Amino acid sequence: MKYLRLIPALLLGAMLTACNTTKKLYEAQQYDEVIQRVAPDICAGDMNAKHINYVAASYHKANQADHERIQALKATGQPDAWPEIYQRYCSMKGRNEALACFPKKVKQGMNYVPLDLDDDMMAARNKAESFLVAKIEQLLASGTKEDGLEANKYLAQLARTNKNNPNIPRYLMRTFLCFGDAVMLGYGNSSDYNLPQEFKPTVLAFDEGELPTYNEFHTERDRKLFYMYTVASEVEEVKISPVKLDEVTFKETNGGKTVEVTDHSQNKSVTVKGSIICFCSSCSLYSEMYSVPFEVTSTFKNDYTTIKGDREACSAETLSRLNSQPVPVPTDESMLLDAAKKLNDLIAAELRK
Repeated sequence: MKYLRLIPALLLGAMLTACNTTKKLYEAQQYDEVIQRVAPDICAGDMNAKHINYVAASYHKANQADHERIQALKATGQPDAWPEIYQRYCSMKGRNEALACFPKKVKQGMNYVPLDLDDDMMAARNKAESFLVAKIEQLLASGTKEDGLEANKYLAQLARTNKNNPNIPRYLMRTFLCFGDAVMLGYGNSSDYNLPQEFKPTVLAFDEGELPTYNEFHTERDRKLFYMYTVASEVEEVKISPVKLDEVTFKETNGGKTVEVTDHSQNKSVTVKGSIICFCSSCSLYSEMYSVPFEVTSTFKNDYTTIKGDREACSAETLSRLNSQPVPVPTDESMLLDAAKKLNDLIAAELRK
């Protein structure tokens, strides 16, 4: 019997502890924590009057504070105010959604009104993104470590504002490159195709001044240097089309004379797909930090024209094409090396963005 009497006492103690914790959070003006802690219980049917009062007061005070702060920030007219404005709109919407599941009578008692903030949030997000992108670009233009670290802070804000912003991957690469003095350039082939021996050195053969000047880039490891990051190109797929020969035959007549004209077209293409990956070389784990897909294509196309019949029957346009001749189709190896040069240019362009 003593144990049975103990159970209600324990429950009462737990309830008192919960109330005290909620009260302390409220008195400390931790209004969002009050809502996060108590709102789910009210949605689940716990109609504790004190809890409802704490949530109601927290909801209105937090929203009022955000509203006043938003108005003050807008009044400054400063573009750097928009990231905070957007985050405060997000907080207001989050609170509104947290209380949406409350019983109707509870909502009425606490003067809950659904907030329509979508248009304001979209406008604020667009302005916040514009400011953050411009600020990051400005900082990264110097290429210094100090500005790279500062840009990384704004990059974190940009990710919170819109994690799908298309600039984020490029900014990640650029901020990574700012942090290290030396960058290791790597290459790998995980495709099923056995690439020519010269493919790798062609991919990594950068001209002087082609890469950013704020880092030392090395294709072979120098034991005297500390490499914070490695940028590697990984070939994942190789497609080589068969030689395609197209022909179109037609007749031309001139002054009773006739000629049969055939336009020929030789076509072949080589496509190499993969990823440019930035790894943290100094991390304890070989962890991928950034990756962007690539696709480079080497194409061969040669058009020429042949005739059967009287040359005098040819039109001026046909005559102009008769000087073209069929040429040997490039080998797979030569076209792959051409694709390697294009990949080399693409890597340099990616690093310089």
